Amino acid sequence: MRIRIACPESNAYEGEAAFVALPSSDGECGVLPGHASEICTVEAGVVRVCDAAMGTVDHRFAVAGGYAEITADEVVILAQRACDLAEVDADDARARLQEFEEQLSNLSANDARRAYLYNEIAWLKLLLAA
Repeated sequence: MRIRIACPESNAYEGEAAFVALPSSDGECGVLPGHASEICTVEAGVVRVCDAAMGTVDHRFAVAGGYAEITADEVVILAQRACDLAEVDADDARARLQEFEEQLSNLSANDARRAYLYNEIAWLKLLLAA
């Protein structure tokens, strides 16, 4: 089956898969070819893609929420953000996390920039935890 992970900035991944696991709002959703059609919300978490067989994870992507459309022969994930975890530089992510946390600690409680920093901190923590 085809899988595509797209976000506003880019097409994070497109390829063939034997199995896909994605973090839906109802829990983890596993998809094999021939799956019933459905649309579900995607929670922040990790999408696992198995190219040849279920159980052998070939690609892992962090996603920051969105939607997925599943049909018998295709999975399309429209994510707010997506990142191939194989490309994450952990040292850079930790440095950015520390920088954002320091910026957050210097803001007043009613500063509107806090929401942006909370989102960035949550994203970096997801990248580092996965």
